[in-house]
Amino acid sequence: MHSITLRHPLLITLATEIDSESVAYAPTADLWQAAGIFLTDDALALSASEAAQQGHLGVLTRHARALSWLFFELRNDSRLTGGPWAERAFFGRLADAANAFLAAHQPEEDNCQPLLEHVLREAGEILRERYAHLAVRPHRPATAQSHPRRTSRRFPASPMALIAA
Repeated sequence: MHSITLRHPLLITLATEIDSESVAYAPTADLWQAAGIFLTDDALALSASEAAQQGHLGVLTRHARALSWLFFELRNDSRLTGGPWAERAFFGRLADAANAFLAAHQPEEDNCQPLLEHVLREAGEILRERYAHLAVRPHRPATAQSHPRRTSRRFPASPMALIAA
């Protein structure tokens, strides 16, 4: 993964960990179940779990624990997720990206790296979209038309108007 395209420190760190295949999750690690999203490696849980019955979005993958690790790591920076009020949209979009990747790559690979990279790139895309308005805009010289002079009866347009009045 080209971590240079990711401009957020946490995304760069996670990309480096994924690239080096040193993803630090335990085979018995907790599975993600928050923000209306749940990750599972159990096909029955996709439809029979409490989260599924509540209408939460599920992701079924053999790499649910590795993907959970990524979701938990991403949640560490609220500037990235948008804060508690925006986590549902952020993680929902990541879950949709994971489901789309999994649907396009069946049978599922033994290596979790491509899935994690795809989801991490989606997180970077969300960040770019969120802060696109801060991108550098081309300089436009000020013209009289772009900044019309304001006039009012209390404050004349020019000091000469005060003398003439």
